Amino acid sequence: MSAPVTSQAPMPASPAAPLPRLSVAVCLCGVALMAAAAGGAWLATPRLQAMHGAPSLDATVPKAFGDWRVVQDSVPQVDVSQGVETVQEQPYDQTVMRTYVNSQGEQVMLALAWGERQRQDVKVHRPEVCYPAQGYAVRRIGDGAPVATAGRAEPVPTTQLLAEARGGGYESVRYWIRIGTQYGGDGMAARWYILNEGFRGRIPDGMLVRASQRLTQADGAARSQAVMEGFLRELVAAVPAGTRTLLVR
Repeated sequence: MSAPVTSQAPMPASPAAPLPRLSVAVCLCGVALMAAAAGGAWLATPRLQAMHGAPSLDATVPKAFGDWRVVQDSVPQVDVSQGVETVQEQPYDQTVMRTYVNSQGEQVMLALAWGERQRQDVKVHRPEVCYPAQGYAVRRIGDGAPVATAGRAEPVPTTQLLAEARGGGYESVRYWIRIGTQYGGDGMAARWYILNEGFRGRIPDGMLVRASQRLTQADGAARSQAVMEGFLRELVAAVPAGTRTLLVR
């Protein structure tokens, strides 16, 4: 005979652990932190632009001034937009690239690039990045003498560099970068400035002003820098006062 089957009563379920109870103070603190985060995000989202409906760079920068005239047939310059992969990464709304010559046969290449909206991840490109990307090796870089310009009480701080071309020869460069009212283009300083402008509800514009000369020997750089300093000073003075803030501010 088979053994009798005995039934077992089900074990009583253990009571669920009570959920932790948060104090009113902790809840209020959490709500306050979320509100502060939302407010900070709102403040950090720029809603105003530094300049709207900017004038045409090509029209406002003269093709002749002082002893300088535009050369129609000139050698290609280092592209200010080199390295941009998509339209969204393009920091410039207007660019101008020309070569000028004076009565002594000295030539200066001019590159102007303006962007209406400078952001943390998309802003004016520094020449010491663009030149290596196009086959140059930067041999020297440092602060250039500030350039006294019309329409600005303080001289404009500049950077100068000497780049060597892959196929031989050199290029002497003098430039400044303006983001809003700040000069220098230093990475961290520019990011901090853009962030602070964002908290004020503003998107700063950005401007690259670059002059350069082709050289056969590196020892011609000092003379070249002096020529470009005078060129840039005369250039800014020749731009109409009403649109000069594109270049200097």
